[in-house]
Amino acid sequence: MWPKFIVVLSFVFVAGLCAGCTSESPVVRHAGKVVSHVDSYGSGTGNSQRLQAAGEMVVGFSYGDPLKRSWKGKIKWALLRQEGDADVYKVESEFISENGATVRKSQSLSYDGESAAVIVVNDQWAISIEPGHSHGT
Repeated sequence: MWPKFIVVLSFVFVAGLCAGCTSESPVVRHAGKVVSHVDSYGSGTGNSQRLQAAGEMVVGFSYGDPLKRSWKGKIKWALLRQEGDADVYKVESEFISENGATVRKSQSLSYDGESAAVIVVNDQWAISIEPGHSHGT
């Protein structure tokens, strides 16, 4: 009876230790910046913020052209886990067009620190994580 009890007690103790290990937050392994691109990826218009384990930024664009609808947006990201050499982020975007219509998306984005990881939100907005650092927003 006692040997079984000790084995069960040991198993519960080890399982408790392992459960504590999995609750730790993943650590950012790759430097970079989160970039908001107006219209399309690489447009050269938009802003950026240094990549951290979690963050958010407000973005948008006023075209000043009645043929194009101005918009506002919000990007929120959080590091979920590590897969191989990549950090995997949950990226939530909220696009609010000038007429007030709101579109929300949530996607996973895998970033390896070597090449850009891109999400195309729509024909007016793309989001990426780019290698390197950003000095502001």
